[in-house]
Amino acid sequence: MRLEEYMILGLARLERLLVWFEQICHFIDHEMNSEAYSAAISLMQNRDFAMLPRANLFIGITFYKMWCSKFLKELQPEDVDDNESESNVSESRSGSLVECSGRDESVCSMASEVSARKDSETSVMNNKKVSHLSISDSETKMDTKEKAKSTPHFTTPPQHYATSEENEASLGDGVEFDPTVIDILGDMDPWLLPLKPPSDPDCYRKIVDDSYFKEALKHMRQTLQSPRHVSLAALHPLVQLLLIGGHVDEAMKVVEEMCNKVHDVKPFRIKALMMEKFHRNSDMLAKCYEDILKIDPCCVTTLKKVIGMCIEDEYSRESLIEMIALHVEASFPEPEIWKELASCFSHFFENLDEDRLSVCLDGSEDKKNPQTYSVRYNPTPKMFTNTSWTLRAKCWLNRHFSPEMLETETKNSILTGDWEMMTYKAACASHIYGREFGYVTKVYALLKSSGNNNREFFKFLREHRVNGNNIYNFE
Repeated sequence: MRLEEYMILGLARLERLLVWFEQICHFIDHEMNSEAYSAAISLMQNRDFAMLPRANLFIGITFYKMWCSKFLKELQPEDVDDNESESNVSESRSGSLVECSGRDESVCSMASEVSARKDSETSVMNNKKVSHLSISDSETKMDTKEKAKSTPHFTTPPQHYATSEENEASLGDGVEFDPTVIDILGDMDPWLLPLKPPSDPDCYRKIVDDSYFKEALKHMRQTLQSPRHVSLAALHPLVQLLLIGGHVDEAMKVVEEMCNKVHDVKPFRIKALMMEKFHRNSDMLAKCYEDILKIDPCCVTTLKKVIGMCIEDEYSRESLIEMIALHVEASFPEPEIWKELASCFSHFFENLDEDRLSVCLDGSEDKKNPQTYSVRYNPTPKMFTNTSWTLRAKCWLNRHFSPEMLETETKNSILTGDWEMMTYKAACASHIYGREFGYVTKVYALLKSSGNNNREFFKFLREHRVNGNNIYNFE
């Protein structure tokens, strides 16, 4: 048989396997679990099973789905009805399927990136289930402190990491029930863990000793040896299985390895959510938030968490303003983000440092006229004199403070009576471009003429305008 014939035969086999995979996807998407299970078993018995790297992914997801369906009532939160629980499980499961259901490896890789961006948009736009830290609010500070006191955190992992073989053996012998871990998992972000393990020890052991659970975990672990785009798709459901099974440190190790392997926001987001509950360390958590924002600067949820850390003195203002600047560059921020940015500018100019003073010699050295010294004052902190901030200021002129933007926002504010956005933007502009900048003077005049209706906004802008700095003058 010639080489061309071998290649044609190989492609034909590959095509049949892909059609088989799509059939399993169809069954799972339409809640035809028994059909999906039968198809998966038949596929595993096929001699060409190992030809595709996605084989273990789809088999693992099939068993995962069967396990979820079998223990749906035991795994749903107490305050969630059956319909909502099914929706959460379906969303968690289908998110992985979408990423690798195509026939082409490059398409699969692209789908992974799209999925990550969709996750970011979901975290930004659909905030009903994700708690946000409000900004510059004393009540928020108290709430955050109380929550930190009431929520237990592990300074060390609750279990030691073991190899896949050791973990499978431990599952076979029965899993140790740790009520502290169960409580923490019940409070995990629903994006990461929509399934909530039961607090009853017997019920918990029945769930994690189930054959579907073990098979799903086995094949998901094997998927990590596949190419990056496939292993990335398996990460989320694998972490869910590991957490529910009590393998917290193995889950963290898997996520860490994925963060080092791919430049994708999903593993970093999973890592941050796990660190918040199990390995809370201010510096490490802040670094994880920064990694998320560098990949996805539009993620306002993560930015607000960084702001919350700054409020609690766990994060520096210098680093915060850089993260806010990334967000402003990539998106059109909420009013409270502009307010926090204005607060950062005020902070830097109110807390002067020695670097802003310089001593200069006049150059004379004769005895009659000894050298004299002059002290010069640099009104701009060093960080705002670098090239990146200069480019940002120029870019923001057109992106956020252009005459067209001013006209559009003015019409909207007059129509709705909401001056929050323009007030906080004008406060930032007064520091960046000066108090006489067109956007600032226009908003100031409009607020002043509106009388008592917007007195608080007027006072806020007047304070920042009086202390305006005019860092950049592009006129």
